[in-house]
Amino acid sequence: MGRSIVLLCAGALGLASSEAKAGDVDVIRGFGMLGVLALTCSEPPSTQNPYVTYAATADGKLTRTLKMKPDLDGTFSMWNLRMAGPDLLQYDEEGRGSGVTVSMARINGKFRSWRSVQTDGKVLIADGKFTSSGKETPAFEPCLGPRSASLH
Repeated sequence: MGRSIVLLCAGALGLASSEAKAGDVDVIRGFGMLGVLALTCSEPPSTQNPYVTYAATADGKLTRTLKMKPDLDGTFSMWNLRMAGPDLLQYDEEGRGSGVTVSMARINGKFRSWRSVQTDGKVLIADGKFTSSGKETPAFEPCLGPRSASLH
């Protein structure tokens, strides 16, 4: 499961612009994904329990910050957020040297990577499953309270 979570969380992109549009923050907020998400909010971040923080910077750009383990942790720019369906958010991201378009599904109040495609066309996640293993992507729940505030 560790490798699967790494692939889910390590989305990295090299697309033309990392500038967030004015409406991007409204889109992610309306989707319910702005803030801290974890597999289990009551447990601390770890390799088996990654935390992901979706946040707006002071200058209006969106970021996704992963807290899992030092060699995988990082902050990645997001932009071009759009609704691809009533429970499907799509965005572009950059980070670890390659570009990715990510689709996130909202299912029963939790969020899962539904599709992830690198700019070279390589599909990493399809229909909520890792193409390398066929395993389902993990479901992240929104976190509230003191632990989530300390992770921002």
